[in-house]
Amino acid sequence: MRKLLLLFLFLGCVGFSYAQEDGTEVISLGRDFFRKESIPKPIVREVVGGTIIQVIYEGNEWEQNLDRKNAFEHACRIFEEQLPTALPIKVKVKFGKLRGSNVIAKTALYTDSCQIYPWSSSFYRVWRSTIKWKFKDLGLGNAKVGMSFFDKPDGEITFNSDDIYSFSLNDVQEDKYDFVTVALRELCKIMGFYFSARGDNATKVIEFDRNSLFPFDLVVLGNQVLDPFKAYSYATSNKATLSVGGFGPYDLYSPTIFEYGRSLCFFKPDETDNETRLMQPDLPRGTSIRNIGGWFKGFLKAIDWVHYTAVGGGGGGEPTVTSTSTDKAKRYDEVCTFSNPQKSLNYNVALRNEEVVDKDDVNKYIWQHSSYALDDDGDILYGWVVSVLRKDGTWEIIPSTSSWNESEVSFMPSSIDVNKADQYARSSDGYLRCRVNYTSYPVEVNRLARYFLLDYLPQKPEMAFSKVMPQTRTVADDYYADVKIGFKNVEGTEKILVEQLEEGSPVPFTYYVEDVRDGYFIASVDKEYSTTFKLRAMNKYGETVSEQLTVAPLVPATYTLNSQVNGGLLSLKLEKGRKRSLDDRALIDYKVLDLNRSMIVREGKVDNNIIDISSLEKGMYGLQVSDTEGRSYDTKFVR
Repeated sequence: MRKLLLLFLFLGCVGFSYAQEDGTEVISLGRDFFRKESIPKPIVREVVGGTIIQVIYEGNEWEQNLDRKNAFEHACRIFEEQLPTALPIKVKVKFGKLRGSNVIAKTALYTDSCQIYPWSSSFYRVWRSTIKWKFKDLGLGNAKVGMSFFDKPDGEITFNSDDIYSFSLNDVQEDKYDFVTVALRELCKIMGFYFSARGDNATKVIEFDRNSLFPFDLVVLGNQVLDPFKAYSYATSNKATLSVGGFGPYDLYSPTIFEYGRSLCFFKPDETDNETRLMQPDLPRGTSIRNIGGWFKGFLKAIDWVHYTAVGGGGGGEPTVTSTSTDKAKRYDEVCTFSNPQKSLNYNVALRNEEVVDKDDVNKYIWQHSSYALDDDGDILYGWVVSVLRKDGTWEIIPSTSSWNESEVSFMPSSIDVNKADQYARSSDGYLRCRVNYTSYPVEVNRLARYFLLDYLPQKPEMAFSKVMPQTRTVADDYYADVKIGFKNVEGTEKILVEQLEEGSPVPFTYYVEDVRDGYFIASVDKEYSTTFKLRAMNKYGETVSEQLTVAPLVPATYTLNSQVNGGLLSLKLEKGRKRSLDDRALIDYKVLDLNRSMIVREGKVDNNIIDISSLEKGMYGLQVSDTEGRSYDTKFVR
């Protein structure tokens, strides 16, 4: 078997900064008014490849509010559908205080240098996410590239920690910004939809060194890149456009006064143009946008995500790495069959690196994210291979059967191990993201990678306690409180049944979540007792069950110690401040205090809630008793 050959030179980190060492920071503004509007994603839409966005969550807010995680991961799934196969894109996200009026997010963009064109030895400054594309289907050869490169985030988003977002996957119903829409906009910036050069409104020039510009800058400026005066005139003409490779033209935001971080960083405001609405300036509250838009393909081409060079097999054109669409999703309960392999191509590209480390781990990391089916050693797997995408961006092979002449392959979706289902990546509709590969043997003249979607069982819900809700009952309730339980992984789920079991109850009571796309439900719980929850997610193919969540008592239970003297015996009774008594706390140790002399006159073990006081003289005594939980109780008695 022949290894998938990759050519790397060296990968280098060249710093570029307006606000930090290796990148720049961009703020996003919201419009200070409410406009109820929804632009949904198309029901039928293309799903391009097998890229995963890996999220690094910073701060406790995410675990305490799973509806926030649910919303951000939904945005990632929408975005992933439009990305050609690349190594995983890593994004760090957090909440924080953002200064400025109507600032809804701040995004840090990180840079590196890359040999964009395989036929050229020149290196260009690019955003880090672009390099993840350049690694596609490549290996290291004799180069030495550190794993630390892959551990770093490609961008970092800080969301405003104020209460300004709606985290529902549905339309916004309140006077807040739609969190999913904000997240999609910031992900576009991390991908490089950002004009990096500054404009000087006094001298009327765009300040740049041509070698410092990014691919998107070069495409936007076009021929004007040779003259900073012409570049400024174009950037402030109100007529700038994005047009590349048959895509566009799309009107860019180019006001007559250059606005750094805004001019040429957005499309021209046009409320009738839903294709570019996502990246038009200043999102209003109440507006939810799920449609990235057809411009995104042209943008990817502008930042050089698609360049091919034929290797092996000869010929020209693009490789047969075929996308899919949502209307072609395979059913879980039907046999899936694929046929007709065709010739495909590959390409090589070089990166720079100053780091010298063991390359074996890097080789393996890159191989397992290839568009083509490879074994653990990076060798090509010949014939047909069907696989499902994992959440870490690697692929798991599904058992399949090919015809005698290898003209087609088939598999039954039920052969996928349901116990591993929570490890698999999903589309924004909840489909499994799958791939079928074919490579002929012994000469690799035929090779294909074809992506497809598989309708499947619902995802396993994940839930967490969020908070105690404000009191809304008309009469104050000393016993019960409402709590918010957040959950995530709802794509592909039609309904969720809650099983709620109160401490001491023999069976749970059940109810359905009102709207699974909200990412939370409100439950009424007894303040003094623990409550356990379990979720059953359902769709037309079956159900999956969450792990159990236990919510501890919200307030400590109250206990009262009562005593009664019966001759020479003191009877004790420990009563809980509720009608139900769920635990059997036993009284174990006691001390009797002579109140007149302030000294302990007797101590020992409580015997079945009885203390012998016959030897005590008549008078007033204090009593301290402890239970099996270590809690102490004080009372008085008269002998």
